Amino acid sequence: MSLNMDALATPIFGEPDSLRDFLFENGIQHQVFSERLTDAGFFVPRYPIIDADPQDLDDWLQIHQLEHQRFATILNLNDPFNLLDLDFNQEDDFYDWVNSHLLIHEQIANRLGVT
Repeated sequence: MSLNMDALATPIFGEPDSLRDFLFENGIQHQVFSERLTDAGFFVPRYPIIDADPQDLDDWLQIHQLEHQRFATILNLNDPFNLLDLDFNQEDDFYDWVNSHLLIHEQIANRLGVT
């Protein structure tokens, strides 16, 4: 399974199709991470983050944060930054969040040995 980090790195502010691509790839990566951890004997609760509504991301942000906290705990990574602390309607916030989130996914992928 190959992870598409470019899809996580390149969403374009204000473009719904780009955000949908990001959300889909993010959901796929969370699924891969969860499967790897489950195969290694860890309990990882699964949430329907792949079904995110780009027009209403509040619930998605909450469950997304929970999954990242669980990944960090299991993999002994620093707790992720607060993924809830952003305003997707502000371009600077959006790109800062995207960059920080990408780094978290790269850390998880590296720790799990997936690319």
